[in-house]
Amino acid sequence: MSHTALHLCASALAIILACSACSPVPQKPLDGGMARVNLDADVGNDVRAYRLDGELTPSIRFGDITPGAHSLQVRYHFEVPGGAGSGALLDANLRTCVMEVKYDNFAAGMQYLLKTERRGWRPAGWLYDQQTQEKLVDAEEVRCGPGM
Repeated sequence: MSHTALHLCASALAIILACSACSPVPQKPLDGGMARVNLDADVGNDVRAYRLDGELTPSIRFGDITPGAHSLQVRYHFEVPGGAGSGALLDANLRTCVMEVKYDNFAAGMQYLLKTERRGWRPAGWLYDQQTQEKLVDAEEVRCGPGM
């Protein structure tokens, strides 16, 4: 095999491996006796599971949860315009906030969507029934700042 052909094969393999590493990990099917909360942030921003019923979560997603009442906290990392003393409105800065949703009626077999977005310097969030897109409850800002 020529040096050029070997280089092309190596490049193709590197591209395939890079693309497979970026694909989302599929979730297992939902157990009918549990509920699931999926997370969604506006474009360019990031939301991750933080606490479930006061306990730190071991993953960036919430695991499937039992029906009933739960408190879910997420870390919402988002971009805000400008910065302290920058004087430029187009300079981007990042901000992290903890948001919380308290909901009493998680139902078995149901999937929910916790959606976050920025409103200027403030975060906003809502819990939806993922199937009907009905808004169930607003998320509340717990705190924002460095070290979140």
